[in-house]
Amino acid sequence: MAQFIGNILIRGKIECLTGLHIGAGKDTSEIGGVDSIVIRDPASRYPYVPGSSLKGRMRALLEFATGKVTDGQVHGCAEPDCPVCRVLGSSAHEARKCGPTRLLVRDAYPDRQTVQEWQKVESQLLYTEAKSENFLDRITSAANPRTIERVLRGSMFDLDLVYGVYAVDEHDDLAFFDHVLLALRLLEDSALGGNSSRGYGQVRLHLAPPLFVSRADYQAGRTVAGRAPEPVPREACTLSAASFRLGRDQEPLRSWSAELKRGGQA
Repeated sequence: MAQFIGNILIRGKIECLTGLHIGAGKDTSEIGGVDSIVIRDPASRYPYVPGSSLKGRMRALLEFATGKVTDGQVHGCAEPDCPVCRVLGSSAHEARKCGPTRLLVRDAYPDRQTVQEWQKVESQLLYTEAKSENFLDRITSAANPRTIERVLRGSMFDLDLVYGVYAVDEHDDLAFFDHVLLALRLLEDSALGGNSSRGYGQVRLHLAPPLFVSRADYQAGRTVAGRAPEPVPREACTLSAASFRLGRDQEPLRSWSAELKRGGQA
């Protein structure tokens, strides 16, 4: 019998080590303005990192790392033992056999300290910088100037991931969680957003200790022990992506493992 076991909560900060550009899809440029603007929250006008951008980058990195890219095509087999499809989802056109997508990636908004720092920056743009670039025609040497809007180096965004653990088949969802960590570690040595080959989008992750919320916790309305206020303050984000681990011998993971085993045998 398929059943929900619990959630693993991963929270922390995304730090921009270089300027970040996640475009808003603007097709036209303004005279004297920027040619490519960043996406912003319509309510606050703050730049943010869409969950779709972060998850898409994690998926692309994981596809290559697990050998799932064939002839340059996006992977989507939807097989139960595929870490990419099980963890990050598959196309709606595929017959999914392993239950819901395990990883939920929320939009990442700037933390309070970043907003305060943005408000002190002198820039012709709102909370961002204008990066001027010159593209040269290699045949004629004609210059093609272009201005890109970027989120400022040093900005931090609140990271919020939820990994759902289910007993739906013989496969262990807790084992597949390692692929989430692999994608996050790969991200730090890759980049987020556009123009990455020109130095944009280098990020570092600062993670808080993982939190475990069981089905019983949700049913009883219990407050999870050690759950920090939301969003998590910077001083609580002490773990790097490389050092982040799940202790399988601690509760509730030990009980979850037994329940997952029972579910797979049902």
